[in-house]
Amino acid sequence: MVFHGDPLWQEDFRKVHLRYDERNKYDFVRFRSWDTEELLIRCVRRFMPFVRTIYILLARESQRKPWMDVNGIRVVYHREFIPEKFLPTFNSCAIEMFLHRIPGLSERFIYGNDDMFPLAPLTEKDFFEGYIPCLRHGEKPFPDNPNIFHLSCRNGLNFVAYEFGKKYTDTWVKGGHSLTPMLKGTWEYLWKRGGEIEASISAVREPCNFNQWLCPWWHYLAGNYIDRVPSRTYVSTRNSIEEVVKAMSTSKGIVCVNDNECADNYMEYGNAVKACIEKILEKR
Repeated sequence: MVFHGDPLWQEDFRKVHLRYDERNKYDFVRFRSWDTEELLIRCVRRFMPFVRTIYILLARESQRKPWMDVNGIRVVYHREFIPEKFLPTFNSCAIEMFLHRIPGLSERFIYGNDDMFPLAPLTEKDFFEGYIPCLRHGEKPFPDNPNIFHLSCRNGLNFVAYEFGKKYTDTWVKGGHSLTPMLKGTWEYLWKRGGEIEASISAVREPCNFNQWLCPWWHYLAGNYIDRVPSRTYVSTRNSIEEVVKAMSTSKGIVCVNDNECADNYMEYGNAVKACIEKILEKR
């Protein structure tokens, strides 16, 4: 989680970016907050009661909020699981490479971003069958005009695919942008080729990055997964506010509400998302 209004975080940001400018939508969209984080935690507690511990990853102590200091939540600072030479980082792809190093993390865990809301009852079997993750992937044509995300996906996919004698150029394997089951042991296995992973890490997003899909890609290519996922919906600020609210209100599972740089009125979306979640929590 990131709370962009923190002046100490902004100062760290300047050390890497040399500036902090909320007018730069491409940069700022990666860090701006709708202040929905506490509601997200309430959703996890309500609809995913099988989750024993919720780990919140923060850059520094000044990012910590009073609502985090309750049983069942563990705040983990970047320095506790990311080697010092990679800090400070403002790149979620870099953070994801070290998830398996989080102190106390279970072998089976579910990873999510702060825009992924469980909005209806879910069970452990929606994510795992024993120690086999439940996933769904699709092989699709690679975009003709790839963005930085697509390029990082192809990098990571080919890193994993090498083990299976495959190489992706014109196609790629797309997973869902949603809560994802992972195994700590799989990450540890992938890090045995850690030189390549380490070379992909940067303080800000770069085309050379890998991302969190390394773990589910390995399970997909190894055939070590259950082809089953809960109801998942993706909407963004490219949709209308009415479309976002409808998707959330009718959800039977998980909704990702992605904040894109195209939205100048992003706080209007945030206010609508918060109001909708409050209603869902009251009714369900």
